Amino acid sequence: MESCCRSCMPCFDGLWNWIWPDLRYPTAPAQGHVIANPMTHAAEIRTVSGDIRAPSPKKRPVQLYAALFDFQARSDDELTVKEGDKLSVIEKRGEYVLAKKLTGSLGSGLIPANYVALLQDEFAKYKWYYGNINRTKAEKLLLASQNKDGAFLVRISESHSDEYTISARNQGKVDHFRIQRSLIGAYFVSDKISFATLEELISYYQKNPRLLGVQLVQPCVQQRKLWF
Repeated sequence: MESCCRSCMPCFDGLWNWIWPDLRYPTAPAQGHVIANPMTHAAEIRTVSGDIRAPSPKKRPVQLYAALFDFQARSDDELTVKEGDKLSVIEKRGEYVLAKKLTGSLGSGLIPANYVALLQDEFAKYKWYYGNINRTKAEKLLLASQNKDGAFLVRISESHSDEYTISARNQGKVDHFRIQRSLIGAYFVSDKISFATLEELISYYQKNPRLLGVQLVQPCVQQRKLWF
């Protein structure tokens, strides 16, 4: 009966969706809301990007920092570092960052925030990747005068640190789309199609903007830097 009603009277799709709710007929999200998709089993995810049986592990990319200057700890909660020491920044604390040394004598502690800089990131080579910035900062960057509709960036998800979010400027506003990871590590925005790499996902939606609902024309042109 459902199939008959939908095929014969498509103009009443809203009514049919209410009577027969189904994930195959999702309600369009409001602009500015994060668009999340239902999780699916790995076996149900189809791909156009080749074999995804062994993608990269499902984890947050490692962000590597370096000490710009020597710093001598003045208390037990601070960390002594030498210029060039490799670090992992755990969190921001006022004018300091809590960092962990990755070379030499391992340890962790506070260092002035302006004493460290982002050295490399798994996706840092892509101009659209902005790493660990929040929603507010992403919107501020995309709505800056240097950017127009179609400008976009990819950032680490605030709620799921092993996933990502596409933030895109659309009609003077910013829409956010959650990029999820499947059980086998594939990347997807829609549960109908997945990709072995984040780069493939972005490239696909740049070529198929109707499937995302916004155009991904060019990366956000605001100069990137270490955001705390």
